[in-house]
Amino acid sequence: MTSFCANDEVVMVTGNSSQWILRKYADGEKFGPVPFDQVRDWASSARIHPQDSLSNDGRTWHKATMLEELKMDWIVEVTDQFFYGPTTAGTLLEFLKLGEISSDTKIINCCTGETMLLSEVSFFPTASPRVVVLKDSLHNRVLELEASLLQKQTELRFALDKVDHLENRLANLSSGSD
Repeated sequence: MTSFCANDEVVMVTGNSSQWILRKYADGEKFGPVPFDQVRDWASSARIHPQDSLSNDGRTWHKATMLEELKMDWIVEVTDQFFYGPTTAGTLLEFLKLGEISSDTKIINCCTGETMLLSEVSFFPTASPRVVVLKDSLHNRVLELEASLLQKQTELRFALDKVDHLENRLANLSSGSD
């Protein structure tokens, strides 16, 4: 049994099928049937648009946002006049990672009506994805430089040993010829 919210009333959708079909709003293309866990993964990875529909029987279709289990609880304030959603926390983080929104983007929690900045929600990463990528690339660069430094130090020790050897040989040759 799955519950839906529609016009302030809860609609219970029952069915023997645990398989779900996603119908895309833009072109009507259908995906599935797939287990509900797959639908949940699609929603959290920004693959389900708020206007897409879902069905567990192929006959009765419901807007994805009505399916409470998808947790499409967030609206993004793109501009003062344009909003996107409802959508999932995972989608917000995906948009942040892609640079489509920032930590200063206003969002609205559909459950509470509270407006806040993306950076203020509990699921906001402590380091933005770009910083994490930058840290990873800097870490890799430091490792490369350390390896290069180790190689140069080995070459320097070899060269210093060779200089010592040549200086000793020159000293021996000089003392033998006097």
